Amino acid sequence: MTYLSFVRRKSRTMVTLNDINEDTLQLILRRIEAPSPKELLALSLVNKRFRAAIRSPTVWHTLDLSRHAATMTNKVLYGIVKDDNAFASIEVLNLSGCSQLTDLSVLKVLNKCHHTIREIDLSGCELLTLETAEYIGFHCHELERLDLTGCKRVPTTFLFQNLPIMQLNLKDLRVKGTKHLNGRVDEVDFEDLVDAIAKYVRWLQSFDGTVFDKGDVRDVMELVHVCEEHLEFWRSGNAVAICDHASELQNNDPTSTPMCTIFPECGHVMCVECSAVERRNMMREGGRYVYPCSHCAHPVRFMPAPGGFEIVVHSPEDFKKLLAERRRLGGPP
Repeated sequence: MTYLSFVRRKSRTMVTLNDINEDTLQLILRRIEAPSPKELLALSLVNKRFRAAIRSPTVWHTLDLSRHAATMTNKVLYGIVKDDNAFASIEVLNLSGCSQLTDLSVLKVLNKCHHTIREIDLSGCELLTLETAEYIGFHCHELERLDLTGCKRVPTTFLFQNLPIMQLNLKDLRVKGTKHLNGRVDEVDFEDLVDAIAKYVRWLQSFDGTVFDKGDVRDVMELVHVCEEHLEFWRSGNAVAICDHASELQNNDPTSTPMCTIFPECGHVMCVECSAVERRNMMREGGRYVYPCSHCAHPVRFMPAPGGFEIVVHSPEDFKKLLAERRRLGGPP
C-alpha cells in the first residue's frame, strides 16, 4: 500500500508557473485581493515575467490609493502610473484624502483611463483646481459617480453651469466643500452660485429633468436657497445683526471696517472678532464640538465651526454697487 501510494503520487502531473500562459497569469493577478495596490505592484520584483504581467491593463480595474493618502505625492503617483498603459482600463479611481496631489498627477492618471472610468473619488484633494474638473467634465463620458467633497479650489459655479452640457452618465455627484461652499465666501461670489443654480433649475424644468439619484446636489441647492433667504433679510434691514459692528455695517454707517459674516444655519450676522469670542461657549454634541448662536436659544442653532462655511457680507449699498460692477464686467473669469 505504501508503494502504491508512492507510485500514485509520482504519477500525478505537476503544474508549475512555467506551464501557465500569460493570459491566465494576468487573470490570476487580477483576482488577488490585495489590501493595497502597492502590495500587488511589489510582485513585479519576482522576475521579468511577473513584471510584464503586473503592468498589463488586464490586471487593473481599480486603483485605490486612499490607504496611502498621508504619503501620496505627485512623485509617488508618477512612480505608480509610469508611462505605460497599465492603468488604461481602470473603472474605479479612489484618491480620497490625498491632499498633496495637484492637477498634474491626477490628470496623468485620467488621461490614460478617461474612456473607461466610471467612478472617481477625489474628496479631500484640496489642491485640485478647475483644470481637473474641466477635464473630467468634457472627457470622462462614462462617468457615473464623482466625489469632489472638500475640493475647495474647484469652483462650485462651474459644476452647475456646465452640468447641462457635460455629456456624462452621472448618477452620484457630491460637491459640498467646493470653492463657493467652503470657508468664508464673499457675498458677491455667493450670488454667482445662486445665479448658476437658478439657470440649472430652469434647464431641469425645460425637459422635466430630475436631480441625481444619489449625492448631495439636492442638499446643496436647498442650502443655497436658505442662505439666499438669509441674505435677503440682511439686505432688507431686518434685525439679524447680533453685534454692534454688524449693525453699523447694515446701516451703512460703519465707524470701522470689520469683516462680518452670516451664519448659514440661522441667518444671524456677526463680525469675525465677536464670533471668535462667542465660540468660547462651545459644547460637545454627538462626538463633535458645536458652537451655539447666542441669539438662537429656542430652538438652538449653531454658528459655523472655525474654518467652516459662512458668507462674508457687505453693507446693502456696497453689495448693489459690487454686484452691478461684477455684472457689467461679465462676471468672474
